Formats: sequence, structure tokens, C-alpha cells
Amino acid sequence: MEKYLEFKDGSSQKFWKILAEGNTLTVTYGKIGTQGTQKTKTFDSEEKALKDAKKLIAAKEKKGYKAASSASRQVVTYKLNKEVDPKYGYKFISYEYDDDPEILEFLSNFKAQENSDKVEEIVIGMWEEGYDKSSKHILDFFIENKNHFSNVKHFFIGDIESEENEISWIQQSNFEDFLKAYSHIETLKIRGGNSLTMGTFNLPNLKELTIESGGLDDELIQNIAKSKSSLTSLEYLEIWFGISDYGATVTKETVKELLANNPFPNLKHLGLMNSEIQDDIVVTLENHEILERIKVLDISMGVLKENGGDSLLKNDGLDKLEKLVCDFHYMTEEQTKALRKRFGNKGSFEYSDYYEEAIEDEWYFVEVGE
Repeated sequence: MEKYLEFKDGSSQKFWKILAEGNTLTVTYGKIGTQGTQKTKTFDSEEKALKDAKKLIAAKEKKGYKAASSASRQVVTYKLNKEVDPKYGYKFISYEYDDDPEILEFLSNFKAQENSDKVEEIVIGMWEEGYDKSSKHILDFFIENKNHFSNVKHFFIGDIESEENEISWIQQSNFEDFLKAYSHIETLKIRGGNSLTMGTFNLPNLKELTIESGGLDDELIQNIAKSKSSLTSLEYLEIWFGISDYGATVTKETVKELLANNPFPNLKHLGLMNSEIQDDIVVTLENHEILERIKVLDISMGVLKENGGDSLLKNDGLDKLEKLVCDFHYMTEEQTKALRKRFGNKGSFEYSDYYEEAIEDEWYFVEVGE
């Protein structure tokens, strides 16, 4: 058994990898882009080694580490006129200070540097007036310069922390033409759901798709559902649906459409999360055929209540999973106890931070809204 996890939070970018071979565990950890530190431990039996490995993985995931299909490179923030080393990924940030260039100036300056055409990972952080100005000018830049940036395989548009701009304030745009220009990409992460659409796309090489939002429009999920047949390489899918107070309009019917007809043949990790219709999503997954092949199901961060708990308890399809994540939930104490007993270290069932208040006042909220 082998597992590779990454943790990215602002300037902190770490990896953690575990390899179980027989009765031996080897853990490697450190900053992304480095070889890291390696430690090996031997157990009395293979069974004990695997048990400890699963315990360590669960502990890391609880701390915010997430699965990645392969080790990524270290990402550094670009400074004007600095040399470009293609072994790194590059992040671009523009704040609203008087002397701070706008993000297109950073990008144009970067493009003029030697080796910028060999870079494989681009991260777009805060851009000027990102709470009011959409990402369209950024996407247009990359569309116009698609030949120069043809080696980019990994994009993150909207790597913005709440201290810079709340997730519900981030203004995105229509990604359709951008995805046509970069149909070869392997990972795409987008944070912020305002005005976000993807149109029709064909992304046969895409392995990871993450969309984080406090409120997604139903149209976006329809876009993905209509083009899902192209996602034959997808291994990791994570979607934060959000809440209607911040623009979420996704329906259970659209979620059913997204999962209909046995999509995503190589999917290993499915995250349908942070939703006010979390119960409906859980019921949709009841003994669903997609559970036959995924290893991790993440239905955390949403309004998962008693109806969802009942569905989980009778869903035999969950027993084949390596990991079930239901953190930040509002299920009953009896259901939580039963689920913890059933899934043991394979499950994570932490209560919502607002659990007692929510149950008393019948007021429920997702983990990330504004």
C-alpha cells in the first residue's frame, strides 16, 4: 500500500508519503519540491503495519492533508524580473497598493523571462479588486499566449485566503475558451463560484478537478455533467457546493445527472461537499455504482443530518471504501456512534463546530459559506 498526501496553506507547502511493504512502513515527509526526510519502522506482522499505516493516514487527513495523484513541485511567488526555473511552479499575486503592479504586468514580465515557456504549474492568487473584477482578463492572457504556455499542465485559479478576499466574494468567469486552449492540462483547481461556468469542454488528460465555493450555480454542475464523458483520466474530483445565501442553486437532480451512466472510469477520490443539500447527495449515493471503484468518499462540511445518517447506515456500498469522511456533520449521537463502530479507522465523523447550537435552534450552516 502506498499513499501520497499534500498540505498547502498559504506559504506552507508540505508533502507526506507512506509506503507499506510487508511488515515495514516507510514514511517520507518535507517541503514540496525537496527529497524530504525518510523514516522506516518494522512491525511484528504485516497486519499491524497496515493498521498503523491507516491510523497515520487518517491523522494526516484530519489535519488537512489531501490526496494527490503524484508529487507536485514547490510553488514560489513570482517577483518582477526574477530568473525563472522550470523546476518550480509560479504563483502570481497583485494587491491594491499604489505601488503594486496589476497581475497582467506580473504575467507579461514573467512571459518575457527565459525558461518561462517550460514551466508546468501556474497559480493565480489575489488580483487587483478581485472582489469586484472577474478573472476574465487573466484567462484571456493565457488564451492569447497559449503557445508560449503550452507546457503548463497544472492551473490553480483563485488561490486566495479569506484574509485577502472571502471565498464568496471571489469573482470568476467563463472558462470555456480557456479550457479549449489548454485541453491537455492534468490538474485544475478553482476557488470562488461567482459567475463561474465551464461551458462544453474536452479534457481527456485531466486527473484532478477541484472547485471550492461558498455557493455554486447549478449551471456549472450541468456543464460538468454534459462533458463528463471526456474525463476518462479523472482520478480526483472535489466540489464544494455551498449555500443558497451565497448563490448556491445546485439541485439533487443535477447531482444525479453528474453521477449518471457510470462516469469517471478511473476515479479514486470523490468529494461532494459543503452543501446545504448534503442529505440529498448522500441519498443519491446510496448503493451507487460509483462506489464500486472509488477508494475515498468525502461528504464532509455540509448540512448532513438525520436523514443522511439513516442513508449512510443502510448503504452497503460504503463498505468497500478505504476512507469515508463525514466531518462537520449534524447527525444524531446514536447514528454517529453506530457509524464509528461500523467503519472504525476508515471513517471520520467529527461533529459540526455549531452542533449544539444548531440542534437547539434548528439552524444549520455549511462549513464554508462566506
